[in-house]
Amino acid sequence: MAKLFPFKGYRYSTEKIGKIADVVTQPYDKISTEMKQNYLGKNPFNIVRVIKNPDYARASQHLNQWIQQEVLKKDTTASFYPYQQTFEFEGNSFSRLGVIGLLSLEDSDLAVKGHERVLAKPLEDRLNLIRSTQSNEGLIFMLHSDPSMSVDRLLSAFTNNSEPVTTVEDEYQVTHQLWNLPDQNIQKKIIEILDGSAFYIADGHHRFRTSQIYLQECKKKGWQTGATESFDKRMIALFNMENPSLKILPTHRGVRNLTNFDLNDFLSHLETFFHIQSVSTVQELSSSMETPGTRIGLMEQNGKNWLLHMKDSAQKDTSFMPNIDGPARKLDVNVLHEGILLPVLEIGEKEIAEQDYVSYFRSPKNLVEQLRAGQYQLGFLLNPTTVKQVRQISEKGEKMPPKSTDFYPKLLTGLTLMKMEIDHE
Repeated sequence: MAKLFPFKGYRYSTEKIGKIADVVTQPYDKISTEMKQNYLGKNPFNIVRVIKNPDYARASQHLNQWIQQEVLKKDTTASFYPYQQTFEFEGNSFSRLGVIGLLSLEDSDLAVKGHERVLAKPLEDRLNLIRSTQSNEGLIFMLHSDPSMSVDRLLSAFTNNSEPVTTVEDEYQVTHQLWNLPDQNIQKKIIEILDGSAFYIADGHHRFRTSQIYLQECKKKGWQTGATESFDKRMIALFNMENPSLKILPTHRGVRNLTNFDLNDFLSHLETFFHIQSVSTVQELSSSMETPGTRIGLMEQNGKNWLLHMKDSAQKDTSFMPNIDGPARKLDVNVLHEGILLPVLEIGEKEIAEQDYVSYFRSPKNLVEQLRAGQYQLGFLLNPTTVKQVRQISEKGEKMPPKSTDFYPKLLTGLTLMKMEIDHE
């Protein structure tokens, strides 16, 4: 099953860069144009110059120059890197502790379970970057199941008696702390506990698939690994899914570019499989979605709102979502994509991949504002996917649409990096 390895990571030298907060970023796919400009202005060594650079050769030059200048310095001992996030969520304080290591990509199709479909454009983008930089800059957020909390206790015992090598607060007031764990005895215990475990991708499906493809490309070229840190492994951050501090936010949808759209005709089509209730305000709509059942909020640009409650009969009707089976039929995001967008609005995987019809929003307020401004014709509010649902669907080998889960908080990019050592001869 999944195999985790300690490694010699590259970390920023505070003597060279000053504040670590000025060089780390949110994951690449969460960086808006405005955020990128802000990051660029913070520090000439900000990692955004690598991970969000359309000039892939230039991105590689940045990284290699920073290594040569010792802006990024390689640890001398192979280590695991305990990683703790402390944050506020819905008025309460939480903390979760995981570990950064390298995951073997050999037999990873059996060891690692994903739940999200990958799209061609972001996949090609990440593939071009890894070909150029031959490194792992961003973390893949992965989960394992350990009800005994054995790894958590080992990590806590170490971090409680050691000083972190990095402490930084991000723009969302989340505190991130990183430790260097070179102790081989503790490393061995962690590896033994995880032996035989399955790992589940929480965030980073495109980056993981990119690493799998790059491994095969390197093998076809006859390249050999030059160290533990190479193309046959992928840097990940692993957290226990049994930890109650694991939080998932909903990702809402805005739909645009619908031609010849007729609202009454659209609602008429939905009546076959949904109870449709008119709701006065967005606040009332959000509250009504919290009751049991599969419920989706529908908003129209002129200010009308409806609650869509899937009928019990739809679960057994094979004409409804014919390609979805089992627990996935109750998942809000599947019901939206496979039960509404595809059959009624003719927005399928191809249209989603083109990114011309559907946009994603973490904030309902932001979606409503753009909807009312006429940027979108329809808005859909969704309930968050649960960790239990992610596990069930991953284990069955089923896939969700892109942006089905939004694990919070995100893992920072730039806390530690893996540079591949490759024998090209």
